[in-house]
Amino acid sequence: MKSLQFGMVYNLNELRAFLAVVETGSLGRAADKMNLTQPALSRIIKRLEEAVGEPLFERHSGGMRLTAFGTALAPHAQTLSQEEQIARNEMNRLRGLATGVLRIGVTAGTSAIFAPTAIAAYLDRWPGIEIEVTEGIWNGLVEKLENYHLDLLIAPETIETERTVAGDEKWSETMRVVVGAQHPLLSRPQVTMEDLLQERWCFVPKNTEPHNRLMALFLDKGLSAPTVTVSSLSIPLLKSLVTQSGFISWLGRPMYLAELQAGMVQEIMVEGLNQERRFSTYYRRFGRLPGPALKFLDEIQNLINKKSVKT
Repeated sequence: MKSLQFGMVYNLNELRAFLAVVETGSLGRAADKMNLTQPALSRIIKRLEEAVGEPLFERHSGGMRLTAFGTALAPHAQTLSQEEQIARNEMNRLRGLATGVLRIGVTAGTSAIFAPTAIAAYLDRWPGIEIEVTEGIWNGLVEKLENYHLDLLIAPETIETERTVAGDEKWSETMRVVVGAQHPLLSRPQVTMEDLLQERWCFVPKNTEPHNRLMALFLDKGLSAPTVTVSSLSIPLLKSLVTQSGFISWLGRPMYLAELQAGMVQEIMVEGLNQERRFSTYYRRFGRLPGPALKFLDEIQNLINKKSVKT
């Protein structure tokens, strides 16, 4: 138990019940999740509301809706619940039971850069940890991070949110225009951004950071934005379209390095599109990171240090 307000102490079991109702939106579904009867869960919520001295939910035909007091309590309840789990994991670590789950969020393409190598090195040292990786776009992933569905987020550098902070672990990757080994553009002595407007593009969808950046680079040159014929978050699909179907794309070198070394793709040096894209780790601004997440950050930093030495 832990005090949230002077003179007021909250029971962790009651807070878990409260969070279950918040997550599911109804007493019935929350009761099923907690293996309780609905009347038993209702009594738990009632005790918590009596402790707060205010109603936490508005009951309506569609389920349960947070009141202003419930909305204010929710992030603190999440923090306390997470802190308790961190404490349990730490006690298990001291007992030699290096177990638990690490939940990582990655944006499209990031999963092809640092994450696989870091995960392999991490599991070599901590084989008892299970890792769940969620790939998506920034807005969706940062919401999961803030709501404790993720422990860490790896993404291109962007503006921090009110509840999310960028870590010290930062690195950059080279971005290049890539084409298949037999693409006609390779026969030209020089290729300009204007030339690329006539080509078939495949790229990540709108409202993702790389898509927005690519469009901005063309618009800043006074050109129209290229038409992306095929949009996908799947990097393997984008690479297949480049190598097999005559598309062009704009990718980070680690994403296509194997294909480049195998002679399946070629880079085209285009003035204005030879860019360095910076990445960072992100985590919640408040509360402590779970032990497995801290150890994963160590692996990320080790990779960054090795990259710097090679560079």
